[in-house]
Amino acid sequence: MADRELGPNEYALLGILRVRGPLHGYEMARTIARDLADVCPTEQSTLYTYLRGLEARGLVTWHEERVGQNPPRKMFDLTPGGRDAVDAWLDRPQERIREVRLDFLLKLYFLAQIDPEAERRLFAAQVTACEEYLERLAARTAATRFGRIVLESKRTGAEATLQWLRTCAADAAAGAGA
Repeated sequence: MADRELGPNEYALLGILRVRGPLHGYEMARTIARDLADVCPTEQSTLYTYLRGLEARGLVTWHEERVGQNPPRKMFDLTPGGRDAVDAWLDRPQERIREVRLDFLLKLYFLAQIDPEAERRLFAAQVTACEEYLERLAARTAATRFGRIVLESKRTGAEATLQWLRTCAADAAAGAGA
């Protein structure tokens, strides 16, 4: 399990802890339901599975906290390694276009709260990554009709994504929607 790359939902949990500090699982689930449900919906039971995996990797830790007469609850927090992992993830543009609509949107959500300047830098890096992807795609040829359909699908998807990125980057540069 430790060998596989973390998924978007796991990074979302690390990002929530990065922004908000120590939280219990229910507070994380509420944040996802309120702000991120359209990007990475996560059932509360699955959330705890992700948290156990993050703990096993040494990225989060927890302690019990009692409030009043209520049963104790687990309060989760980032370890230094967890903070490093989420910060490195936030700084990287997505190489695959299909990941832009998931991972990239999550990154924007967190960077807008942590560091708006880093958000603008990520937009620029993502535009560049998308342009480079389109250049690599233009160099490819397909021998079959199906292969040409696949390449055309990738090209048109990347062009639409690039147009969307440029519009959003201009908005971020202008400080719109803060």
